Amino acid sequence: MSRKSILFAACLMASASSMAQERSSSSINLKAFDKSDVTMMVDLNAEGKRFSPVWGLDLAWINEQNLRKGLRHMGASNVGIGRTAFRFKDALVNGTELTQATINTMSQRSRLFDIVSPTLPLLFTADQEAGTDPSFLTYLTEKKRYDANVEPWAENINSHVKWMKENTTHPIIGVSPFNEPDYWNAEEGATIENHALVAKRLKENYPLFSDIAIVGGNTLNDDKAKSWFEGGKDYYDWGNTHQLAGSFKSYADFFSYLSSNGKVGYADEMHNVAEAMVGLEYGMTYGIWWGFDSRARGEFCEISRHGKRLAYAEQRDKWTAASIYKHDDGRVKAFIGSSERQANTTSYQFLSPDRDFYYDGQGPLRSFCMEIPGGTAYQEGQVNAERVIDITWGEDVQPAPINGTYQIMNEGTGTALAVMGDNIVVQKYEKLGTQKWNVTPAKSPETFGDFSFYDITGSTNAHLHMNVLNFSTLDGADVIVYKQNAKADSNEQWYLEYAGNGTYYIRNRETSLYLTAKPSMAVNNVNVQTNELMTGDNHSRQLWRFLPVTATFDRVAPSQPQGLVADALPASVRLSWDANKERDLDGYMILRSEKGSDEWNTIARKIKDTYFVDNTCMPSTSYIYKVKAIDLSENVSEASEVIESAATGEKAMIARWHLDTNFYDETPNMMDAVHSGTPTFAEDADKDLKYITLTNGAYMQLPYNIANNDEMTISLWINMRANSKWQRVFDFGYDTDHYMFLTTNNGNGAMRFAIKNGGDEQTLDATQNLTLLAWKYLTVSIGKDKTAIYIDGEEVGSSNSITIKPSDLHAILNYVCRSQFNSDPYMPAYIYDMRIYNYAVDAAEVREMMNDKSNSITDVSDDHVPTRIYGIDGTRLSQLQHGINIVDGKKVMMK
Repeated sequence: MSRKSILFAACLMASASSMAQERSSSSINLKAFDKSDVTMMVDLNAEGKRFSPVWGLDLAWINEQNLRKGLRHMGASNVGIGRTAFRFKDALVNGTELTQATINTMSQRSRLFDIVSPTLPLLFTADQEAGTDPSFLTYLTEKKRYDANVEPWAENINSHVKWMKENTTHPIIGVSPFNEPDYWNAEEGATIENHALVAKRLKENYPLFSDIAIVGGNTLNDDKAKSWFEGGKDYYDWGNTHQLAGSFKSYADFFSYLSSNGKVGYADEMHNVAEAMVGLEYGMTYGIWWGFDSRARGEFCEISRHGKRLAYAEQRDKWTAASIYKHDDGRVKAFIGSSERQANTTSYQFLSPDRDFYYDGQGPLRSFCMEIPGGTAYQEGQVNAERVIDITWGEDVQPAPINGTYQIMNEGTGTALAVMGDNIVVQKYEKLGTQKWNVTPAKSPETFGDFSFYDITGSTNAHLHMNVLNFSTLDGADVIVYKQNAKADSNEQWYLEYAGNGTYYIRNRETSLYLTAKPSMAVNNVNVQTNELMTGDNHSRQLWRFLPVTATFDRVAPSQPQGLVADALPASVRLSWDANKERDLDGYMILRSEKGSDEWNTIARKIKDTYFVDNTCMPSTSYIYKVKAIDLSENVSEASEVIESAATGEKAMIARWHLDTNFYDETPNMMDAVHSGTPTFAEDADKDLKYITLTNGAYMQLPYNIANNDEMTISLWINMRANSKWQRVFDFGYDTDHYMFLTTNNGNGAMRFAIKNGGDEQTLDATQNLTLLAWKYLTVSIGKDKTAIYIDGEEVGSSNSITIKPSDLHAILNYVCRSQFNSDPYMPAYIYDMRIYNYAVDAAEVREMMNDKSNSITDVSDDHVPTRIYGIDGTRLSQLQHGINIVDGKKVMMK
């Protein structure tokens, strides 16, 4: 072999614009998110917590559509109670009997609740149909004052309960004497004292109430809930409040107070999934939805009754909350909600240090951030926002999120969804303009309420919405196109539920029913409708595929990928395989399983190249890999033959970013970094170097597993532009209890290295610091026996008492110039040639790294035999080629 030179250089990309190109490694999934308000852990093995909630629907305001909508989304088995109302508009006949008008209203409510179940338990509250006009109380007093006369008021309630028992099969399990009594004033009679007296009289004078719960004042303002309850706590079995005003603390504390005193927590007018989540967390048992919208509430009712809560978080000052639940059938979902009238915008970050997940199809990710919009003051800008997020993993995961123009193909018929006049049909697939659809996420915060939905409009006319005729909640409702210039109505919004094998259910926001190609003997121009979930042969008529408009639909899967091989690298495993020949090939899916496990996860999808570098594997852990091919019609091939491999963990420089034009890692591990925004590179002509400018809040994020080593070294050339307290050179971790960082200002102006793994923090302070506005070579070496800090090759601090290993942290949020603590400032700095080693270097090695003036050109002897050769683009080579090669993890320049 002829004489050659090894060149440690940046990847030869022409300009910063090349950073948009993705290399086939795990780093293509790395995302940099802004600072979040709240962090939550996604841990499938968390002990969790189970609740036994009883959820219900409301007819105190008579609204059949709301009842049917809630029933559809919740499912009948999850509707355990209903809220009805007693009327106080009409005086009792002969002092004890209901008027015919009252009976008619009572009958109407009961018949509607029969839709759920003829034996659905009900609770009474004061009628809201007539509002809170005090003139409706005049029949209760001889003096024509708005003073609730206790005895007639109690008699009125007793008469309603008696009528229900004699004329319906709905058991009455509770009564709330006043509705939102704090909204009335003392002159209108709804006083704390009157409320208690009504409760006392019902308990002591009416036998019907021996087994009926008396409910404390369901206050509009939760700040007042406790005082109203305590005014008659000897007579109240349940406590109740609404969240239309008042603090988060009062709402949570009230349910805790009830629970600690052996009382039942009840919220009979919930307006957002946040109220349900928070209520459950602090002791609420019963909850009734005042209005129903829609998917998030329905799915929360189901999973909270048939699953366990894995995680919960809240932001009290912004009146928002989030939770993660695992259903008993294995499904995992995250919920985020906010106060209808008081919420401020809040961001929640979901973290998983040990495994990848997909969030509504986005992934695979270890970190995901979701923002829920809010307002600026009471009833100023709130949109009652709530959201449910599907957290998935496995061998068959939801494709990337839908957003664009598509052909929508029906799985059962092989026909295309199309506009035909005012109707929507499925028809012979011909790639017509009328067979193309814009499918875009419903805009938030313009979308009020649940924003888990999509708008589906004709591509030839964006105002043609897919519309369920007349808002029907019935099975078999027709679906038409309707011209709508403004935002879509709820019967024109849809959510996409992944059904497996590249197909989706398309479900309506108003009804949750499934878009269906109508069962028919015809094969062309068949109408579509919304139906309940079907079984048997008709089920496939409810399955849909979203194809690019350039695709030609077929049902033929690609051939099985061949020739899979794996190369074990120091911090990664490189897979490569033979190229498939299909013309409509859309890429490859990479699947991984730990050796000894039968659980596969998709770690990359639709990879365009015939190689992939897995740099999220743990050192010295054995994995099994396989590859599938996928085409534009979402047909997936059989998996390739499996192969076993593991990162070697051998001592090496596992990542190097020159940071002159891009964020590519020049080592074969392809630990490519990402920038927080639009990067700016600069050049120092005097020093003949290029660098990245991390200023004005800019930072870098390094790959998830970069710090998963027992020992490691971090080194870089850095030009510090300011020295604010607690600014970070780097901070690797995932929250404020799990981190290792280097700050140039520990509050006293000194440099400090710190590491913490949930317990006590271990620290090392340096005797010197970086010089402001000057280039310095900075190194932190973390070893088993010694941790040291070096500046320009000279040791400025060391410790033999740091025992926490970087690998203990399972760090996934690996920042440069940013802290894990939101309150800490970003560090303004210029940086180039950043390296990470998976071992602790000594002072001599630091000086060699620092004095790398020739960009690490060294000689290779003629008898050196390379075992692994790659091109600069990562392609496996059989022999050296002219230009730059990656040979055994190093750059080789062949002339």
